[in-house]
Amino acid sequence: MSYRLAIALALCALLSGCGPNGNPFASFENRCAKLPAARFDVVATPLSFERDDTRPIAELTVKSGSALATHRTMGLTTAVFGQSTDIELRVVGDRHGSRACGTPSVRVELSMQPVVVFIAREVAEVPCQRDATLTHEMKHVEVFREVLQEAVTELEHDFPEAIGAELGRAVDAEQLQQRLILSVRDYLAQFMKGWQRTLDVRQAEVDSPEEYARVAGACAH
Repeated sequence: MSYRLAIALALCALLSGCGPNGNPFASFENRCAKLPAARFDVVATPLSFERDDTRPIAELTVKSGSALATHRTMGLTTAVFGQSTDIELRVVGDRHGSRACGTPSVRVELSMQPVVVFIAREVAEVPCQRDATLTHEMKHVEVFREVLQEAVTELEHDFPEAIGAELGRAVDAEQLQQRLILSVRDYLAQFMKGWQRTLDVRQAEVDSPEEYARVAGACAH
């Protein structure tokens, strides 16, 4: 996870249009009322994947965390579920430095990149086994894509209320800034943990005994 913070701080005397006719001596409340509304944007990095048919079964088995004696990994799909956040805070302070108000603008980008589909080198050399294994791995790719979109939809709905779309107030701009950063960081940490658990469950469902039997028997003839 990564955060990029762009803080835009401005006292009224430096902020164009703070009061009627740009009067820097307009009341603090009037200047607060002229701040832009809070904005929350959530986007997804388009999911794409790479193929790697160069690794042997033994290496993929170790990479998957399985024991070679009990399970041979012929295919494996990996991805990194992450987020990147840009935070901007628009602030107005009074001339005495005793209070401040502000509104946030937050952009969160969720991603599953990079996605790599591994087909074991030994399997890639046998067309039927390669195709059966690849069909299975593409089911994992589709789960990554579905979970990514579902997470974006949930975050779009819940994020503004969780962080607060109303005008923020504090004794100074620094307090507003720290409050916003901590709020965004803590919420997204729990959000990502929850969706990682969901992702793990969904992927485990793809690797059902029935699915393993289908792949194993696909080339029995």
